[in-house]
Amino acid sequence: MGASAAPLKIATWNIEHLRASSNSGPNPRTETDYQRLAAYAEQLDADVIALQEVEGAAAAARIFDPEEYAFFFSNQTEPMLTGFAVRRGIDVIQNPDLAELDVGGGDDLRYGADITITRNGRELRLLSIHLKAFCFQNPIDAPSNACMALNQQLTVLENWIDARAAAEVPFLVLGDFNRRLNLLGDQFWFEIDDADPPNADLVNGTAGLLSQCWEGEFPNYIDHIVMDASSSRWLVPDSFEQLLFLEPIAQQDVLSDHCPIAITLDVPAADVPEPALSETQRQLLERLESVERELRELREIILDM
Repeated sequence: MGASAAPLKIATWNIEHLRASSNSGPNPRTETDYQRLAAYAEQLDADVIALQEVEGAAAAARIFDPEEYAFFFSNQTEPMLTGFAVRRGIDVIQNPDLAELDVGGGDDLRYGADITITRNGRELRLLSIHLKAFCFQNPIDAPSNACMALNQQLTVLENWIDARAAAEVPFLVLGDFNRRLNLLGDQFWFEIDDADPPNADLVNGTAGLLSQCWEGEFPNYIDHIVMDASSSRWLVPDSFEQLLFLEPIAQQDVLSDHCPIAITLDVPAADVPEPALSETQRQLLERLESVERELRELREIILDM
């Protein structure tokens, strides 16, 4: 790591039905359960954590030390909110929620929580999302209620990504996508990873990896950390981690059915120019873009058959 870089650990965690009060909600927890979750949060030791299924700041403060973290949650009137815990000392601006993700007004359609942080003089835009469940790998235009809602959310999310990419501010979209983006030819991924604008050439931190959460019960990730082209250049190699629970699977409901995942970015100082791509890197990126174009064309041919 160069002296001009500042490491930033960014995580996402769906803490299944986390309530502010003990023994409440669909997953009632005792004081001991909250203490165990707090121990895992301390072990995670991330600078920024995107949160899902958390009943606001009071609930988050039972897991994350409020003297160490500030909390930013979406302004939605339901207990399963998206939000962030951000280590104090990091400059944060809370942007308006991505309320358009609530495409049908249902109680399981959540706003996106949107913040901008500043690290080493550089801005980084972060969006915490929790998308519609039960269209994990079906065709995105399948006629189920779940897939129709997710398809609408896809349009909203792609618009947000394209706007951020056009503004050329580095960004991450992270959280519970409820979608197996890493399956070959996934339509959702192809739609958002279209490199148009160029900064919308995305990198998924879970790509090529299998989940070990709860003994690998569901090996294909649905939680993801998606980076734009700019922020992906700061990714520390091999920094991806998944924090596993040590308790037996019978304890899943009082911990969470999702294990937290994290990456680390080395954010260069704003006055340090970005390193130029080597000729080898440029050629590899061109080859990758060519393969992606061919896959998109192949998918269109298959869909038209």
